[in-house]
Amino acid sequence: MAEYPIADPGIEVAIEKSFRVAEKYIYFNQPTYVVVPRGDGDPRLLLKNGFKDLVSDIRPLGYLPKLRQERDRFIVTVHKVPEHGPPSTRRNIILFIATVCTVFLDGYLRSNNPILTEILMPGTSVYLNALYFTIAILGVFGLHEFGHKAISMIRGIEASMPYFIPAPPGMGGTFGAVITQKEPPTNRDALFDLGLSGPLVGFIVTIVVAILGLRLSFVVPLEEVNAWMAMFPEVGFQSIPFPYLIQGLTNIFRPTPDDMVLLLHPVGFAAWVGCLVTFINLIPAWQLDGGHISRALLGKKNQRIISIAGIMAMVVMGYFVMALMIGFFMMRTDSDAGGPLDDISPLSNSRKLLTLVYLAMLALTAVTVGAF
Repeated sequence: MAEYPIADPGIEVAIEKSFRVAEKYIYFNQPTYVVVPRGDGDPRLLLKNGFKDLVSDIRPLGYLPKLRQERDRFIVTVHKVPEHGPPSTRRNIILFIATVCTVFLDGYLRSNNPILTEILMPGTSVYLNALYFTIAILGVFGLHEFGHKAISMIRGIEASMPYFIPAPPGMGGTFGAVITQKEPPTNRDALFDLGLSGPLVGFIVTIVVAILGLRLSFVVPLEEVNAWMAMFPEVGFQSIPFPYLIQGLTNIFRPTPDDMVLLLHPVGFAAWVGCLVTFINLIPAWQLDGGHISRALLGKKNQRIISIAGIMAMVVMGYFVMALMIGFFMMRTDSDAGGPLDDISPLSNSRKLLTLVYLAMLALTAVTVGAF
């Protein structure tokens, strides 16, 4: 390294430990280093591991590096991390309480119908069924976000607690939940893990909720349902398309002959909502979880093409409003948004293999809302 440091000495020691520095200079007030991987072996792997070590070394100093490639040169720039005050969970708690209320109200309205209270479950409290529904919905949404939170903690990325979003009754009582991250993931591996973790946890929870919901559901003769429709015209019956996951679980836990009808318990409907949410999140578009996965797998240059294909798929499957929203925000977002600090190093082979898990979840939870 040259004699005179251009940044905090601790930063330059860390850079020298991870790389050989061929050149350094200040560019737009940012310390910039042209680096060469240290050691023998695959240069890409050496670069990847060296940069991971560098992130770990200088993060405690209040800085983060970013790696880019210009022709045959690898360049590291160092950025000051904005200081954040102590995290406050007050807003998270208020939104969570509001969401519990709206979800419980939605569950109450779904449970308080004469067919359920007078015929199918006469001895069961409406409030108990509404509570079951609330636990199921919040379990799917909440544990999905805690999957992201857990990976963020493992990766050393500062992230907020989940923000639950209440919604009017009739829509499940919630628009879901989100967490915010204070810094980008280190590399494509970390980006892939962040994208897959939430849907994977949500998918597993949805399977559990589906099994419980189907066990609570009812298989009744078609003519009896027709009679109930005439007897209780105020009750709205609606046929919903089942994704492959619920179809398969139905065949195991609630087989339904052709002359019979499956009436879903509210918990069963919560599982359907879980599939819907998981599928939407897995669509490879923009900043959705599927968008992070496709960005990690295929890189920045191909993400926009994949995102456009994902948006078109949304339109075909009936998600018109969602497609418009994603398309609007994608046009207004820089292509670097959501990208890792190291967007050069390739995705690990183990994560490429996990792409099969991603595709399986996408196929099993697919719901075409335009079909009803």
